Amino acid sequence: QAKILNDEAEENNLALKGRWDRWHTCSLCEQDYHGVVFCALSWACWKTYLGRPETDWPRGAAMMLLGIGLGDAGRFEEALSVQEAEL
Repeated sequence: QAKILNDEAEENNLALKGRWDRWHTCSLCEQDYHGVVFCALSWACWKTYLGRPETDWPRGAAMMLLGIGLGDAGRFEEALSVQEAEL
């Protein structure tokens, strides 16, 4: 039974990684997004996880991704505001 639970946990972690990768990596060519495309996807990621509790890991990671995405698109003042709020 412990092995079954361990296998399920590993599957769940892999599923979470796959779901998270979609926000920053193309599933077809496996290259990272950049520029305004990455910025748009980081906004979509933030909107997806915004309703979760502040202590929830995906919400914090989405905020971090948003800050990086804004900076990657050259929106440095907005990126700074997000990164400061993240602290």
